[in-house]
Amino acid sequence: MTPPFPADRWDTLQVVVRDYRQVVLNFARFFGIERWEVRRIDGRRLRDHRVAGQPTACRWISVTGRHAAFAIELVQPVDGPTPYRHTLDTVGEGMHGLAFKVDDRAAAQRWLDALAAEGVATEQQGSLADAWDYHMLDTRALLAGIRLELRLPFADVAPPDEVLQVDLARFGPALLPVQKMYHLGVVCADRHRTKATLARLFGIQSWIELEIESGRTISDTTYYGREVYHAYDNHVGRRGEMSFELITPRTADNVYHDFFKQRGEGLQHVFPTICTREASDRALAQLRPLGMEIIQSGNIGGLLEYYYLDTRRYLPGITTEVVVPLREDWLEAMFPDRATAWTLMGD
Repeated sequence: MTPPFPADRWDTLQVVVRDYRQVVLNFARFFGIERWEVRRIDGRRLRDHRVAGQPTACRWISVTGRHAAFAIELVQPVDGPTPYRHTLDTVGEGMHGLAFKVDDRAAAQRWLDALAAEGVATEQQGSLADAWDYHMLDTRALLAGIRLELRLPFADVAPPDEVLQVDLARFGPALLPVQKMYHLGVVCADRHRTKATLARLFGIQSWIELEIESGRTISDTTYYGREVYHAYDNHVGRRGEMSFELITPRTADNVYHDFFKQRGEGLQHVFPTICTREASDRALAQLRPLGMEIIQSGNIGGLLEYYYLDTRRYLPGITTEVVVPLREDWLEAMFPDRATAWTLMGD
């Protein structure tokens, strides 16, 4: 039996990029994050660094920005055969995995030992001498393409090499009214299998199951501006502020099918915004001139509209979901049970 997972939220969403300097302002502006900490990871800082169990010289740059409700870590591989480099070379820029900060070292070790007993390999591990010990696990086969990293911090963490302070006011109004990460969207070959693994490894027991099909549970479905028929099934699960939407497409003409065809399983979208029609219109007026168009949309029961923004160039490899309620009581009408509504929305 797998021991309880030693954290109830992820610390950073890791995004592999070719050049952080080209995109950090985009992430800052899109998510409303002003402060970004830059750490250059190399032999001066790494201790006992191993890749696939072998001592290996590697370098990468980590750039972390923290919103009040979540954190994004841009990772730029420099040299050496890191998993970050593997992601960049095989599928390109995009979401790579999740890093968790775990203070209870004994609990973390029990969990790591249990996964090792199941045959889960540690892809990369070592000590960042002034920050934490880390273990990056190759959980892709278990978790639909997602890698997990456990970080065991030291008592005192040294300051970053550099702080980028972004004056968001000079860019004008916020691009999007970002609240939190309601969930991370994961495209799965088999959502049931991934759900079972998340329940076992993370202790996620609160789930919603949805079957989405044009003309039955959703209407006005579009893809790249065309009216289309699409069908996909999903599970949404939550533990605390950690939530995943697991999607298995049944037809083409949707973002999930195209993602799976191009990249396979993996983290496909973020969902940071629920807003009014007026706020959505204001946001789109700013987003479209920057090349971010609606690529998929639909109406669920006259209660809400949802759409996906094509942010894959602005935020490399990432698609963004936005929900626009059409009634004030949309959540109660859709999920009368408060526990079910919590699974979707969180606190």
